[in-house]
Amino acid sequence: IARAHSRIAAPHAARGVYAIYSISSNGCVKRVAVQEGLGQTMSTDPTITLSSGHAMPRVGLGTSKLVEKQIADGIEAGARHLDCARMYGNEAAVGRAVRASKVPRADFFLTSKLFMTELRRDAVGEAVADTLRDLQTDYLDLLLIHWPLKYKPGTLFARDGAQDFAETWAAMEALVKDGKVRSIGVSNFDAAQLEALMETAKIPPAVNQVEAHPRFPNSALVAWCLSKKIAVVAWGPLASGRGRLAEDQVLWTTANMHQVSVPRMALRWNLERGVCVVPRSANPEHVRDCLEAAAGPKLPKADVELLTRSRPEGRRRFPDVIGVWPASANVVCRLLGWWLHVLFSVLFRVCSVDVVALAKRRAIKREATYAAFVKERDAAIAAMEAKIAARAAEGKMTFTDGSEDMSVDPAIDPKLAAARLEMLRTPAD
Repeated sequence: IARAHSRIAAPHAARGVYAIYSISSNGCVKRVAVQEGLGQTMSTDPTITLSSGHAMPRVGLGTSKLVEKQIADGIEAGARHLDCARMYGNEAAVGRAVRASKVPRADFFLTSKLFMTELRRDAVGEAVADTLRDLQTDYLDLLLIHWPLKYKPGTLFARDGAQDFAETWAAMEALVKDGKVRSIGVSNFDAAQLEALMETAKIPPAVNQVEAHPRFPNSALVAWCLSKKIAVVAWGPLASGRGRLAEDQVLWTTANMHQVSVPRMALRWNLERGVCVVPRSANPEHVRDCLEAAAGPKLPKADVELLTRSRPEGRRRFPDVIGVWPASANVVCRLLGWWLHVLFSVLFRVCSVDVVALAKRRAIKREATYAAFVKERDAAIAAMEAKIAARAAEGKMTFTDGSEDMSVDPAIDPKLAAARLEMLRTPAD
């Protein structure tokens, strides 16, 4: 059925309409209806206005595990909303890429997130000051509490059982008043946790960043947040790049009918629901495709509803695994969560591991590994090009008409060589 739709609907889609077909048991295809909308690009505001009054781009670039060159490529591709975090360890690389881009700071929307050990009132300011130094900026556009988990200093079981974020939030509000942060919000909070936070908050949360993609729409939480004027930003909007979305026949068929890629359709579906997205990619072409999702195509309501169906097997919610979302955490999650809390306690307190500092060291190592990879790749490209040139000079291969001499070494067959060079030059995602 998916293949039939892709073949039959494409001519209509090119004209800005699409047809709905029914396929009978004997294989007969009958057109049922024709609807407008597919194949057309809508004019959509690329930003939303947060409750704080500041504008935020609907589509951003996740920076986790990216190196400076990859971030710079994303900026060159058009990314201006950069989603960072203290635990990513690469905020210094983001800062260098932003500075080198020569794009005005006002054109960027920079987000950072506080780690679980930085939620004490006296630690919030220090963490933000460190982030501002790394990002080479005077202010953050958005500061989030990364996880609804808070750890006490100097205890064996480091987790604060009360999980009261009032003091953390007050410290974040003070940063807003000081002009160091423009908007504040949370990440991975459920409705009950947000309600508890809002009871004492003077500045309401502007954003809740949670997992949301066609395999796990998270519809109830999304609807609740939007009803409270809390913008929702989806992390992992492409199911964290694990290929599951490409296997979704409904999503694949819809993308084909709209003549766009599956990732772009997945992002567009979230945007149609009023959810912003921060996909991560190291490939500038993929970044461009993601950014273009903000422009369309406009999805009919029926398509949005069809794609909005919860499949719990597709979720990757870390809060459920460690049992901090009581409404959905089962006994297994809670038991696993207890052992993880013990591990965190040993790491954070007994072993005195500074996770943020460790993440920064890992980011530096990642930069060195990437530099070595680029050097090796460039050497391979140069060697391949030299070998091709030498063989061409001997008259044993030609690229003028796509033909090649039968005596050519199969290892440097022109077509294989060209494909190999293209593969080497293409950035891995």
